[in-house]
Amino acid sequence: MNEFRGLWLVATVALCACPGGDDAGGGDTGSSGDGTSQSASSTATAGDSTSLTTSESNTTATTTVGTTTTDGSSSTTTDPSGSDSGSDGGSTGGGVDANGCPADAPQSWVMCEDFEGIDDPATQLSQWNVAGDAFGVEGEQGDDSDRALRVTLTPNLMFGGWVTLRFGDGPDAPAVDSPDGHFDEVWVRYSLRTGDDWPGYPIGDVGEVISMNGANWGIAADLNLRAEAPMRLHPLVWSCVFGGNLACDGNNDWAGTLQNIWGQEGPTVLFDDNSAGVQRCVVAHMRLNTVGQADGEVDVVVDGVQEISGTGLDLRGSWDDYGINAVRFTNYTNPPAQPLDFWVDDVVVATEPLQCR
Repeated sequence: MNEFRGLWLVATVALCACPGGDDAGGGDTGSSGDGTSQSASSTATAGDSTSLTTSESNTTATTTVGTTTTDGSSSTTTDPSGSDSGSDGGSTGGGVDANGCPADAPQSWVMCEDFEGIDDPATQLSQWNVAGDAFGVEGEQGDDSDRALRVTLTPNLMFGGWVTLRFGDGPDAPAVDSPDGHFDEVWVRYSLRTGDDWPGYPIGDVGEVISMNGANWGIAADLNLRAEAPMRLHPLVWSCVFGGNLACDGNNDWAGTLQNIWGQEGPTVLFDDNSAGVQRCVVAHMRLNTVGQADGEVDVVVDGVQEISGTGLDLRGSWDDYGINAVRFTNYTNPPAQPLDFWVDDVVVATEPLQCR
């Protein structure tokens, strides 16, 4: 399985426009803690396109406004909701800030992407490592007035590539939001909608929250959200820090170097035939451990219901060169008999809890 996916990775990197590195994040397999091989995944999140709300907490937001591109110019995306309000009382109308978030969004929002302003994703998104038609940015179900990231599961194609959104300090890439921020704890919210013809299928990888090395995109810690039979979320947590040293280099990550340190299956069936055309809101939370302690945390909430929760995790040992700095969507599952689409939209990253409504 590792070799098979590795070949797909090499082919994808060779053929696609791949700004910012050639790591396989979420699109390959690594070794699990019990010696078995498991697929790394992506984050299944979802939500109403107007469900961009946040709640207050005691966490101090670390936010640096600004978006960088590889040529040093500034770049913004459009308002991910246009009419939502946060729990701090701020309306999300009235334009966007440098991170693509509503101009009056809570200060804790450090990255937003609604894909409305994306017409050349290979240059406007941080990584666009795509095989064929496995991804696209277009209107859902032919409605170009509401653009989103389309992920197409394709017959005879197990690994269709990945798309990465960058924020905080880390690897150079186009469109890095809050580029000077260092984030040891984030909440990531986005919407996930299956196509109207979804027959009930193990959707595979649907998102990742990643801490990676700035020099080479090597993954240090990774929360993979994925779903296989029986159509429930089964997130995995991966680490590549051993004895305080980062072993992944952006090329060997999913060739067995990353180690699976935790996993849990959620209770809710989410991707059976009853989910056809259903839009869901998922919030993924990741907190890196305090250096030298095993106190890291992860949890995932879908439509307001907690699906998984893990505590006491040692995600990065004593390595703290970079914080959490990427969200990635990977196309990886057992190939279906006919093309199957799902859609990701309205991505928000924040340093305080986010809620669905």
